[in-house]
Formats: sequence, structure tokens, C-alpha cells
Amino acid sequence: MKEKVLWSLSLFILFTLLGHAQSPSNIRGKIIDKETKDPLPAYVKIEGTDIGRTAGYDGSFSLNISEMGQKLKLIVFLIGYKKKSVEAIPGEFLTIELELEPFAAHEVIVSADSVVSDSRVKNTVALDKREVYTFPGTAADPIYASQILPGINSLPDSSTMLIRGGSPEEVAFYFDGVEVEHPFLSESLHESYFSIFDNQIIEGFSVSSGGFHTKFGDALSGVMDIYAKDSIFQKEGGVGLSIMGLNSYLGMPIKDVGSFVGSYNSGHSYLMTRINNRDDSEFKTQNGFAKLIFKLNPSLTLRVLGLLNTYDFSHVDGFNTNSKNQITGFSLTSSFLKNLVSRLVVSQVKHRADFEVQDVFKKDLEDTIYQARLDTTLDLEKHYLEFGGDIQGRRIEVGYIEQNVSSDRFEANGTRLGMYLNDRFRFSDKLYIDLGARLLGLRIQKFKFRFEPRASLAYFLSRNDILRLSVGQYNQFGDYFTLIEYDTLEPKNSTLMALSYDRITEAMDFRLTVYNKEYRNLFLNTEEDMVVNLGHGYARGAEIFLKYIHKYFNTLFVYNFLNSKRKEYEVLELLRSPYEIDHSLTGIFTMKFRNASLGIRYSFARGLPFTPLLGREWDKENLLYLPLWGIPFSQRHPNYQRMDLNGSKNIKLKKSMVVLYFGITNLLNNKNVLRFMYSDDYSVRNNQYSIFGRSLFVGIYIPFF
Repeated sequence: MKEKVLWSLSLFILFTLLGHAQSPSNIRGKIIDKETKDPLPAYVKIEGTDIGRTAGYDGSFSLNISEMGQKLKLIVFLIGYKKKSVEAIPGEFLTIELELEPFAAHEVIVSADSVVSDSRVKNTVALDKREVYTFPGTAADPIYASQILPGINSLPDSSTMLIRGGSPEEVAFYFDGVEVEHPFLSESLHESYFSIFDNQIIEGFSVSSGGFHTKFGDALSGVMDIYAKDSIFQKEGGVGLSIMGLNSYLGMPIKDVGSFVGSYNSGHSYLMTRINNRDDSEFKTQNGFAKLIFKLNPSLTLRVLGLLNTYDFSHVDGFNTNSKNQITGFSLTSSFLKNLVSRLVVSQVKHRADFEVQDVFKKDLEDTIYQARLDTTLDLEKHYLEFGGDIQGRRIEVGYIEQNVSSDRFEANGTRLGMYLNDRFRFSDKLYIDLGARLLGLRIQKFKFRFEPRASLAYFLSRNDILRLSVGQYNQFGDYFTLIEYDTLEPKNSTLMALSYDRITEAMDFRLTVYNKEYRNLFLNTEEDMVVNLGHGYARGAEIFLKYIHKYFNTLFVYNFLNSKRKEYEVLELLRSPYEIDHSLTGIFTMKFRNASLGIRYSFARGLPFTPLLGREWDKENLLYLPLWGIPFSQRHPNYQRMDLNGSKNIKLKKSMVVLYFGITNLLNNKNVLRFMYSDDYSVRNNQYSIFGRSLFVGIYIPFF
């Protein structure tokens, strides 16, 4: 009997234990992205306990618990996603969806038309700095390279920047917070093609094709903002030699002080022109740059920079030009509060240039600018405020000598002021808004002020799809000498609206943009030899940008469409704009090898408009022929086409690396006409071709560190 009782008791205990073992004692589930349904390796924890674990890469998880039948609360979190609280009952299988945490206001580029050459910015279409400088046909020059970006309508052979139908004068250039009025080596009928900035010391740049930030002013069409390397933490540098000359760079930290960035380049065309059988002209250039960064204390940094560039050019036809550009300045950055940063920049920019056609004409120009600007950012989490101001004093002197007999000299002085306020904030998880305004003033004889409101928004259709809209007004005062003579002139004005759609993934960047720009108050020369604000015009267009990145190759495609008309200067009717390149495209394909690359580029553009010459008539009184011109800008130069090829190879030499590179410009040797020139009696028209016939460039670069 006792044995039966013991046996029964044993069975009871066994079944009880088995029953407990089979009862629900865990919580299982899967964590996914709410939008894409992709699995997420989030961390899951039972509230009020130490029980938790990270989900697998398939998003699945399982938590063992001791309580049965008791409702529990799970906390689920993953960096970049909103933390989520979920109720669960042991034995239940859960599917938990996480939503992306919205970007902070300052992390989103809201403008509909900014293209940033910094691949770290993942919420806008981007070009990596290395890509920009190594693409075929860019000559590793920042301004020249920017012509592959959407909205830039300049011909690849041009030393100007045309943005969305605007004139070259409608673009502002900044270098490390310093406004630079003369960014090219030379400004004349001779194209210099290259800028005064050395790509070795440039960290990156952005091009805003309208819709630009309120801290920038006195520009109608766009802004190019270039910034130099900064805060070097380990030694870097190198020296290079090519058929163009010598280039060198050094960046190094300075113990307990800060860091140094510097470069020196010296170039001469002698070897290049002879290799390419074009010895009718020659040029030489020198460029030096230095920047010192001093950490005065953890919250205060002083930067001192200097740039000096010289350029000399001569042609067998008697044309000579030389220029000298000098930038000196310092900036003081303070961050005494965690969310408040201010930067003061004080600088002097000096440009001097001489132009001469032997025994015919001489011109000298000296342009000196003193400027200071203060920029402050205040991060309030929900709002990202930016505010500040700038002041500029400018003196321009111009001298003319004709036929070595008559001479004239002119001088203009002006003071320009600007103040701005900008608020970037997150209206909702998907909608970001940028509101701002700028007050712009200029005094030549008396102060004139203009108010410029601007607004942009970005709406995230998904994490990879973004709509952006920008609207704004922009003013530009214009040529100082014209304003001195006609002091009633108001600033030129443009109103821009741009809408873009971006598709951004790890492998692909795509952008489609449409825009409309209306011009008002343009300068118009009347028949009474007066200049008035009766000019107007428009520029309307569309842009496509596509970049695809593969393990073994990269591709880039850019297309611009433009329809633009202007009534301006001597054109007294609304006619085709002289800056209208209505169709242009660029395609680049780059193969990537283990230690080498090979790229090819094709560029096409419709020719710029020009005014045709219908004939000539004899002027009996002055004993010379006068031209008979047709409808202004009613015809176009021949279409532009060019193919470029380049490549590089890295070679290990002992413990060092050597980079060999080459480039062939205009591989097919297309004869691209930049303009037509006429003889003195207008009987003969000559084609002025681009200097970029088929040309070979080769070089070697040896990094120091």
C-alpha cells in the first residue's frame, strides 16, 4: 500500500513538473522597420528587470522568464530609431515595428537646389571630393570641376560660371568665409580656365544654384562656398611633378598648439605646349597657401591664413596679361556654450591685373576689399538658429591707355552691409522647414537697403525619397561705376522657385529638379544714353542628376535644359539670353581596379547665342566701315563636344607609394568654337577655337606620409 502511495505521489510530482516545463515561460518575436519591413537587430529588455538581449540580424528574439501568465512591458530600442514600449504576455509571439528617429534640424539640407561635394551628407545627392577632382576633364580644379554639377550651364572650356541662365556676374564665391570677387587667374577675352585655389588644400565645397543661405547676399543666381583643410591630426603631404610644373602640400599637427596646412605650386606651359604642338602662347603661374590653426583653449580657436597667386600670359599676336591675387585674414571661433558657436572672420582681398594689346590698348585694374563677418549658430534641438552680419569696404581703380596716347583713370568706392536670421526646424517627423531673411545695404553716394525673404522645405516621402521646395528673393547692386554715374538705379532682382525630387540609396543618387527664375530691375541702356531699371527676363529649366556606385565601376550622368530670355543693356526687347545653353549633358564612366583607375567623359552642349553680322557700310565722315548687326543673339555657335580620358596607377616603392597619372583632353580633337572675331573692316570672320585641342598631361605624385 505504501508503495502504491509513493508511486502515485511520484507520478503526480512528475506530471506537475512536466506541466510546468510545457507551460509558456518565454516571449518570442521579430523586430522590423515599420516602413521597409526589413529586420532590425534592436535590443529588447523587460522593464524593471535585467532580462534583455539583442535581436539577431533576422530581427528575431526570445526572452526566458520565470513568471507565467503575467502581463509584462518590453522596451525596444536601436540607435537611429524611436524607442518603443510594448506590452507582452509570456507565450505570445510579437511582431514589433520601429520607426526611424527624425533627423535633428541641422542635419537636413532643406534647399531644393544645393549639391554638396561631401559624401558624408546622406540626405542630399552628393559628389565625393575625390570623385570631383579625379573625374576626366576637371584638371583637379574646384571651380572647373564644379561644371559637372546640375544647374551649371557653363561650357567645359569656359573660365566663367553660368548658373541657370544667369550671367557670370550673378555668382558669388567664398573661400573659408572670405568673399572673393576675382576667383579666376585672368578675366578677359583670354580664358584662363583655372581658379586661384589649390585643390590640394581644399577640404570640400558646395554649389548652391539659387535657393542659397541667407548668410550670402549680393548675388542673383548662385553661390560657390569653398573651405580649406582644417585641424590636421596626423602628418600628410606630398610632392608632384608633371608637364605643367611642380606642386607640393604639407599638413601637420603642432603639439599642444594646433595644426598647419600649406602648399606651394609653380607651373609653366613650356613643356605642355611643345608636347601638344601649340607654341603660339605661353603662361606661368605660382601659388602659395598657408593656414595656421591655434587652439587657444578648449572653447576658442584662432585661424590665420594667407594666399598669394601670380599669373602671366603672352600670345604671339601681341596680347599680354598678368594678375596677382592676395588673400590675408584671420578667424576666431568660440564655443563657450555647448549649443552656441560663433565665428568672426576679418580679411583683406587684393586683386591686380594688367591687360595689353601691343601698340593698341592697355588696361590696369586694382580691386581692394576689406571685410568682416560674424556667423553664429544656436542649436535649440527643435530649432536650429543661424544669425549674423557682414560689412565690406571696397575700392576699385581702373586705368586705360589707348594708342599710347590718351589715358583715363577712374575710381569707385563703396560700403556694403548685410544682416541675416535663419531658422531651420522640424515641423513633424517628415517635414523640415527653413525660414530666413536678409537685409542688404550699399552706400556709394547714399545708403540703399533691400529685404530678402527666403523659405525652403524638405518632406521625407520615405527614408530614401525626399521632396524639396525653395522660394526666395535675391538682389544684386551691380557695377559700382554704373551706380556712381546713375545714382537712382535700384538693385537688380530675381525671384526663384525650385522643386526637386531626390532618390538616395547606398548605391545610387538621383535628382530631378524643375525651376523658374524671374528677373526684374535689370539695367537697360536707353536710346538717350541713360541706364534705367526697365530690364527684365526669366530662366526656366529642368535638371537630371544620376550617380551609380558599383564595386568595380562608377557612373555619372547630368542633363540640363534651359529656356531663358532677357531684356538688358543694349537689347531693348525680350529676346534670347546670351547665357542660354538650352541643352547640355555630361556622362562619366570610371573603372576601378585594385591599385588603378581609368575614366572617360563625354560632354555635349549647344552653342552659346551670338548676334549675327549682316553686312557693313562705309562711314564717309570717319573713313571706316561700320557693322550692320542682325537680331541680338538670334543665332548659335556650333554645338560643343568633347571627350576626355584619364587614369592613375599606385605603385609601392619600398615603404612609400608613388602615384602615376595621365590625362588626354579632347581625345577626338573636336574644333570647338568659343566665339567669332572680325577683322577691322568687318570683311572677314575668324573662328576663335578653344585652347583645349587634343592635349596630353602626365605626372607623378609622391606622398610624404
